[in-house]
Amino acid sequence: MRTKKAMLNSVVNMSTYVVNMLLNFVITSLFLRKLGNDLYGLNGLYSSILSYLSLMELGIGVAIVFSLYKPFAEDNKEKVKGYLDYYGKFYRTIGAIVLVVGICMIPFLQFFIKGEINLLDAKLYFFLILINTAMSYMFSHKLCIINVAQEGYIVSSAVTASKLVISLLQVIMFSFYPSFYIYIIIQIVVNLIYYISLNIYINKKYAWLKDVKGRIDNIEKRELLKNIKSLFMHKIGSILVFSTDNLVISGFLNLTVVGIYNSYNLVISGIQGVISSAIAGITPSIGNLLAEDKMDAAYSVHKKLFFLSFWIASFVGISLVNTLKQFVILWVGPKQVLDTFTIILIIINFYITLMRSSTERFQEASGLYYYDRYAPLIEGGINLVASIFFVKLIGLSGVVLGTVISNIAVICWVKPKIVYKYLFKKPLKEYFNMYFKGLLIALIPLFITYNLTSSIKLANSIPMFILNCFINIAVINAFYLLIFWRSEEFKYFKDLVLGMLKKKFKRV
Repeated sequence: MRTKKAMLNSVVNMSTYVVNMLLNFVITSLFLRKLGNDLYGLNGLYSSILSYLSLMELGIGVAIVFSLYKPFAEDNKEKVKGYLDYYGKFYRTIGAIVLVVGICMIPFLQFFIKGEINLLDAKLYFFLILINTAMSYMFSHKLCIINVAQEGYIVSSAVTASKLVISLLQVIMFSFYPSFYIYIIIQIVVNLIYYISLNIYINKKYAWLKDVKGRIDNIEKRELLKNIKSLFMHKIGSILVFSTDNLVISGFLNLTVVGIYNSYNLVISGIQGVISSAIAGITPSIGNLLAEDKMDAAYSVHKKLFFLSFWIASFVGISLVNTLKQFVILWVGPKQVLDTFTIILIIINFYITLMRSSTERFQEASGLYYYDRYAPLIEGGINLVASIFFVKLIGLSGVVLGTVISNIAVICWVKPKIVYKYLFKKPLKEYFNMYFKGLLIALIPLFITYNLTSSIKLANSIPMFILNCFINIAVINAFYLLIFWRSEEFKYFKDLVLGMLKKKFKRV
């Protein structure tokens, strides 16, 4: 049952994310064509600013989910309700604070805006986006019970349905009356309907939440606060790494460059999101496995998950090296193209981030955030200082280089160290043996495909792009099949897929 739910969550998460990603590409194309690069850059800048306000969430959402695994598995309704009540009270307070602090920030927005944007409009845009952000804190606390119940596919499906409605309405808006105001208002209205609908569903499915009086004792509260403090530091580090780029680019360059950079970010984050959402779908199952204290089985799952992460991350990373520039030209035109060095840095960061997926899933499921609580702060500090230093020397590529440096210097080895030391009780060299072995193997198909597609990727036509993609898909995966055919991890996934297909054929 655990494997079945994990597979269902992963498949639905991945499928819905693909749909969302495709919708984002369509809307971004229309946005750039109808409203321009400056407003697109402004939208990205505001997303970064509001991510700083999300610091007030402190990481309690992840801490609550981790704390809910055991009482939910034991059907301890009092504790489940106790944690949810605590979560709901906290989130409503945070939502109000985010709204107030965001309003106080409005007079200072002009210091970040470099471009031909009307300041009054820019401030009103920010206020509307702020409402959309604050609203999520008021309604989303109950959603975690669906994820703990290993039914995250329900939330994924609901999110996709709402995104589809938003996108359809925005396409109509762009066709008849392009307006950034209407673009934001559509999101607010549809998201409000989404939150209300999902809360009605939860109240019906878990009707006992209305009747049970929640209770968590002081020891559990202290443990929860300990995890929250650690996660708060992780959240600060994450924001310093992933949300400062737009601020640095806007402050030292301009909104047009922010818009171009965000076009690439949309592609990279979209692909990364598809992969991460699929892998994240098994986190509740890992949490359930760890709650049963099955460490040998957990380590075996980790190795299989690491193998899968490597195959996907290296395959996609190599393919992006050969196709990304060609795709961007076909999608939004040659004016949105970045230099090769910057593109390579973006892909390197993409690869490093995905390669730590397995250790992140186990850290999340086990709640091991206390031991590396300072690492994200150090990583974020290195990223900010390096980005500011290098942007003055080499421009946009310097910002991305700062992110790569901070990623390698800290998180790349700290997270695996924590998981291996405190959870698996294994030496860290086992992890890096797998890591560097995979990296060396990946260089071979990179060299082969780069040379095979050298002339094809210069032709900016859809048939040549499709041929480029086909060569990458065929060569990289054929090479990995040849190398890993007899490995234990490959046999596991082969048997898993074949077993599922046999069941399907029997039903038919």
